[in-house]
Amino acid sequence: MCGKENEVLYGDEKKLCAECYPRKHDLLDVPDEVKITLCSVCGRMKSHGEWIEEYSMRDQLLEAFSEFNEENVEMRLQFWEDDNEVTRVKVHASRDRIEDSYESRIEFNKTQCKDCARFENGFYKVKLQLRGEKDLEPVSNAIVDRAAEATNDSRKDFLSNVEKHDHGFDFYLSTERINKKILSVLRERFDPEIQRSYELIGEERGEEVYRNVVSVRL
Repeated sequence: MCGKENEVLYGDEKKLCAECYPRKHDLLDVPDEVKITLCSVCGRMKSHGEWIEEYSMRDQLLEAFSEFNEENVEMRLQFWEDDNEVTRVKVHASRDRIEDSYESRIEFNKTQCKDCARFENGFYKVKLQLRGEKDLEPVSNAIVDRAAEATNDSRKDFLSNVEKHDHGFDFYLSTERINKKILSVLRERFDPEIQRSYELIGEERGEEVYRNVVSVRL
C-alpha cells in the first residue's frame, strides 16, 4: 500500500508491511463496549457464568479483556478513571513488528450474586442444635469463629443466623461442607454426642429436597 521496500512482509495472499497491515487486518477482535458484572455485596466479578475472586480494577479489566486475546499477540491495557470509575480502556496489541490499538467503553453492572442473595434471605441447608447442661457460650463462640473462617474460604459456606434459647443455641448453616468443618472442631475440643435427622422441605427438578438437622449435646 505505501510502496516502501521492506525486508519483512505480513499476510497470506496480499503481503503488507508492519505499518500497513493493521489498516487492513485487526490483530484482535475487541468490541466497542465491554460490560463487567460485579456483585454489589461481596464485590466479586462474574466471568463465564461463575463468580470469581477478582476485586481490583486492574484484575477485573484483565479478566474481562482476556477473552479477546489471540495466540502470539501481546495485549496491554491502558485505562482512565472518572470519579473513581473506569469509563474507557485502550487496548495496545502487538505481534512481531505490527502494532495496533483499540478503544472500548466500559459499563459496570451491579447485581447480587447467588451466595449473597441466599445469605440475605436467611437460606440454610443445615440446622445445628447445640444443647447441654454446662455453659455453652464458649462453644457457641467457637462455632461462630469457625464459620467465619469457612466463609473466608468460600462465599457459599456461611452462617446465616444464630438463635439463643434457654436450652441452647440453634445455628443455621448454608451447606453440609461448613457443617462438617464445625463438627470437626467440636469433636476435637468438646467430645460431643451427635445425632442427625432430616426434614423434607420441598422438591427441586422433580426430586425431594431435605434439610439436615444435627443435634449436638455436650
